[in-house]
Amino acid sequence: MIKVNKALGSALIVTSMLTLAACGGNNENASSSNGATTQPSTTAANGETAPASASAPAEKIKITMWSQFADPNSADGGQIGFYKALEATKKQFPNVEIEHAGYANDSYKTKIKAASAANELPDIFFAWGGGFSQPFVEGDRILAIDELAKADGTLDRIVGGTTENFTYNGKLYGLPTNIATAQLYVNKELFEQAGAKLPETWDDLMAAVAALEAKGIQPIALGAKDRWPAMFWNAILNLRMGGAEASSAALKKTGSFDTPEFVEAAKKYKELIDAKAFGERFNGTSYDDSVNMFLTGKAAMLFMGAWVNGQIEGADSLVKGKVVPIKFPTIPGGKGNADEWFGGSGETFLINKNVENVEAVWSVYKFFMETMAREVFIAGSGSSAWKGDLGDTSNVNPLALQIGQLSSTATGFTYWWDQLLAGNDAESMFGALMNFISGKIEPEAYTKELQEKINSGK
Repeated sequence: MIKVNKALGSALIVTSMLTLAACGGNNENASSSNGATTQPSTTAANGETAPASASAPAEKIKITMWSQFADPNSADGGQIGFYKALEATKKQFPNVEIEHAGYANDSYKTKIKAASAANELPDIFFAWGGGFSQPFVEGDRILAIDELAKADGTLDRIVGGTTENFTYNGKLYGLPTNIATAQLYVNKELFEQAGAKLPETWDDLMAAVAALEAKGIQPIALGAKDRWPAMFWNAILNLRMGGAEASSAALKKTGSFDTPEFVEAAKKYKELIDAKAFGERFNGTSYDDSVNMFLTGKAAMLFMGAWVNGQIEGADSLVKGKVVPIKFPTIPGGKGNADEWFGGSGETFLINKNVENVEAVWSVYKFFMETMAREVFIAGSGSSAWKGDLGDTSNVNPLALQIGQLSSTATGFTYWWDQLLAGNDAESMFGALMNFISGKIEPEAYTKELQEKINSGK
């Protein structure tokens, strides 16, 4: 969870400027933690400009890596960025054998937690910040990287405010890759067919839902079967009604979920459900099926993270060129505003505390992280959390450029609920949420249940 500071608030402005101007990075040499000189910007083995962090170990070593990136052929921007970064890192460090294993989202979460419990974590592994990584830190499984990152100037190349979700008790455990946002994607062609306007307010949104429904067009694609897409809607409605500060306080256990504003947000959610905005069978629809529904023009709107940009603008997409991202509409009487976003910087890779050859692994790790930040941005899936030259941005996904402009005035962020809440709290949240959207409990009972199960005694 992040309440944005001035540095993070300007991060997307910086990225937008870098996108258009491709400004150069810092060319001063920095001394690495092992005394070797880290060159500023070299030519990588793939012919592209390598990040300043490239410094190859002399001896041959093997590094094991696990991630939630299981499909090298995916059009998802995060998957594209990961595999490009992985290949670039292998080429940059020919003496290093990187053994990667990728797993689908839910199975990955189960596997990495089991590996931690058995003290059998890989050398480097993907993680989310906040509550997800906290047990690894408290279990003394992760290498703190404060001194390493300070000694060689790595922290100077990171956009301010983007490491907060990876910092525990004043110590840093992971570097960021990108600044992710969720936005409302709108199929302009379907809106024109229904005679609906792009929604700026809640009334606009409900009018569009009614107009689309009248034309036999499903208004919004939602894959609630996987739970977290349903959470996205709860989160953004809470942001609009209660604001980023109140949302942050509830998730940090310093505030309450059971407030008039959040009850009203739940009522707005129910209003959408009752209006059949998500169709009749959204509870049985998977995330993949909902995205496919949007990509094939069978639904007019999708509220989702920027990782879908690559799919929307993909060569085989039926909606390429027809979609525009917009800020989620404001709600009259709400304490939030259009410049508060669901998202932020919360994905990282962590280093096993018991890893051998720490300095060599660190050199590989920071190169990989900076490269992935650039590649994910170029693939159109979020702004880079690293300063400096982003390389050739002429082919950057147009949706990513539009999102960068939209979010350049951001004043607050709330990160993905299920990653910031610790394991049991996340499951309690999902249990209450699914009961609510299934019609088993009313808005007032829902917010009370969240408060009782997650913030008991607060």
